[in-house]
Amino acid sequence: MDISFLLALQGIRESAPSFIETFLVLLSKIGDGPGLVALVLLIYWCVDKRAGQFAFFAFGAGNFVNQLLKNIVCAYRPWIRDAAIAPSEKAISGATGYSFPSGHTTGTTSSLGSFAWLARKGHKWITVVCIIVILLMMFSRLYLGVHTPQDVIVGLLIGIIAIVLTQAFLNWIDRYDALMPYHNKDIMVTVIVIVVSIASVIFVMLKPYPMDYVDGNLLVDPVTMQKGSFEAAGIMIGLSIAWVLERRVVDFDTDYLDLRMRLVRGGVGIVLVGIAYVVTDVAFKAILPYNWAKFFALLIVVIVGMFVAPLVFNKLENRNR
Repeated sequence: MDISFLLALQGIRESAPSFIETFLVLLSKIGDGPGLVALVLLIYWCVDKRAGQFAFFAFGAGNFVNQLLKNIVCAYRPWIRDAAIAPSEKAISGATGYSFPSGHTTGTTSSLGSFAWLARKGHKWITVVCIIVILLMMFSRLYLGVHTPQDVIVGLLIGIIAIVLTQAFLNWIDRYDALMPYHNKDIMVTVIVIVVSIASVIFVMLKPYPMDYVDGNLLVDPVTMQKGSFEAAGIMIGLSIAWVLERRVVDFDTDYLDLRMRLVRGGVGIVLVGIAYVVTDVAFKAILPYNWAKFFALLIVVIVGMFVAPLVFNKLENRNR
């Protein structure tokens, strides 16, 4: 049934104007990851700290579960399952490895869905725009032939569950902050995240994978597919450590920022994160296996974005005052 649905969409795509395919390919690039993270960080630094924090936790949790499921299920892409599927040539380069669930859908739902949820009362237009982008993202992955309906539906559900759990988690911390200001629940949570994240990396390294060959070539290289779980684990560990450090050392805010301060924060933050990414990526790749290099690089980049950048903002703004 899912292949039949994709073949029907494929027929529409092949007869439709090419600009529709081009537009949906460009839209899909939003869900690649870096763009969503950059948006979340800009919101966190310059607009609404709580909203950015909320979206990053939801994105990190959703991405973590998504990557783990990919390596557990090991579902092949639609064109591998059925040779009649001819995915968009413009999209196939970004659709490597396992298919289920859709990472683009999970990432977009968890991040933009967080903003949609938080804005549902005061800024409904934001909610509407975010929902439209999420639905278009889901459709684009089907229209381009790189995912099946179950891939995007489960990706959507993971994103929604990540938002619900993030809301519950932050509310739980807020209650402890109000009743017991000097509690250590944040440290406890961080330790749990580190243990679970390391356990997930060990699991994906040791579990068996399908080793199917076509014309002597391995269809999907398990080591390559493990990269997503390494990256997701690094993001979660970095996020939890940065969250504790920011709470206890910096405690910056986004209240009463004028346009100049927002622009300065955005520029300084992007530069810091960009430098951290380039330096750590090059340095760790020179001394570590590729997957571990990505793990440590993203761990540090997230700490820079969520902790070091706010620390720099406070130093700069206090000096100016």
